[in-house]
Amino acid sequence: MRFEAVHPGTVAVWRVQTLVGVAVLLLGLAAVFAPLLAGGALALPALGVWGLALLVLAGLGWWGPEAWYRRLRYRLDERGLSVERGLLWRHRITVPRVRIQHSDVSQGPLQRAFGVATLRLYTAGSRFTVTTLPGLDHDTALALRERLLREGDGDAV
Repeated sequence: MRFEAVHPGTVAVWRVQTLVGVAVLLLGLAAVFAPLLAGGALALPALGVWGLALLVLAGLGWWGPEAWYRRLRYRLDERGLSVERGLLWRHRITVPRVRIQHSDVSQGPLQRAFGVATLRLYTAGSRFTVTTLPGLDHDTALALRERLLREGDGDAV
């Protein structure tokens, strides 16, 4: 079986989350440092650094989610669920069906607006006790969870 991509709406969710975080961070920094620099000799250079930081962080917030999306894949087979992710450090995490204790499908308001959800699988006896697969179509997440439940040997999921 080959790996499948997550829902493309994930990119929009991640972009909105990242850009809101960047805006809050930069507004907070501006609120803290503006009174200190007002009218001083460092005001103009500080404004330039702030503007450059805004451009860099906004650029990362726009193109970063697309890059993460291209590297996030999953596969469900007879053994369990495998997830591939990562830009610089790539990971392939395989969760055997028999190790899954329970699962959770969650969907926040922003995810709901774009029709995506997150599947979490909780396991025991490993250093990775929670495996998260974000960006699934909500119906796909429920179907994956149901398939893991149905095809398990009765005491998993």
